[in-house]
Amino acid sequence: MTQNKSEKSGSYYVKKMCSNTYIRNIIYAIIIFVIIIFASKWFLSCFTRHGDSNPVPDFKGLNIDAVKQLADENNLRIEISDSIFTINSPAGTVLEQHPKANTQVKKNRMIYLTINCISPKKVEVPNVVGYSLRQAKSVLGSKGIKVGKITYKPDMAMNYVMGQISKDVETGRFITNEDNKKSVIFFGDDVELIVGLGDNPADGYTYVPNVIGRDINEAKSILIESYLNVGKITYDSTIKTVEDKLNAVVKTQYPSGVSNTRRSLGDNVDITLTIKK
Repeated sequence: MTQNKSEKSGSYYVKKMCSNTYIRNIIYAIIIFVIIIFASKWFLSCFTRHGDSNPVPDFKGLNIDAVKQLADENNLRIEISDSIFTINSPAGTVLEQHPKANTQVKKNRMIYLTINCISPKKVEVPNVVGYSLRQAKSVLGSKGIKVGKITYKPDMAMNYVMGQISKDVETGRFITNEDNKKSVIFFGDDVELIVGLGDNPADGYTYVPNVIGRDINEAKSILIESYLNVGKITYDSTIKTVEDKLNAVVKTQYPSGVSNTRRSLGDNVDITLTIKK
C-alpha cells in the first residue's frame, strides 16, 4: 500500500511538472539545443571533410601544362600570383609555390604559383673591345650578359678583347663590333669574345682549374677566369628532372684539374654533371 502510494506520488509529480508550461518549454529548449549541437558537428564534419586531406605535390620546375594536369589529378586549383625572370630556370616554369610541397590540404584548395617569365628581358650589348678580359666580363655581367666562347688570336696585347660577336634577337643576325650596329640579346645570353694571345708563345698556355663539385655557372666562371672554354656538357643517370639540372654539380672534367695540367688558351674543358649530394 505504501509502495503504490509512493509510485503514485512520483508519477503525480512528473505529470505535474510536464503540465507546467514553463518547465515544459525548458525541457523542449534543452532537447532542441542538444539536437542543434549534434547536427552542427555532423554538418561541419561533412562540409569540411574533417581528416580528409592530401599532400600538395611539388610543382617546382614544371611548366604550366604539366602543373594543370598534376593539379587536376590531385583535385587542386592553381593561380599564378607572380612572375619574375631568372636565367637559371626555363621560361614558363614554376619557381615557387604556396602552400609548399607535401603540405596537407583539403580538396579544391587554391595553390598560388610564382613562375619564370615566358618572355625574357632584352638588353643592349655594350662594346667591350679594348677592355681586358676581366674588365669585359665585369661590364657584360653588369648587364646580365655572360661571356660565351673565347677565341684567342695572335696580338701583342695579351688577354685584351679584339672583337665581339652576338646574335641579335630582333633580326636573327650575328653582329660584330665591326658592323657598327647595336645588338640586342636576351638577358642571360652569351657574347663571344675574340681575345689577344700575346707575342710570347709561352704566354699562350694556362693551367686547368679543378671545378669538381661546382655548379655549372660557377664552373663556367672559373674556366673563363683561367682563359678556357666549357666544352661538352653531359648529365649522368641521377639527373632526371629540370630541377635536378638546376641543382647539379660537376662530377668529372676532362682535362683534369688536379695534376697541373696545361692547355692552350681558349681550349675546351668537357664536364659531366651529377645531382648535388
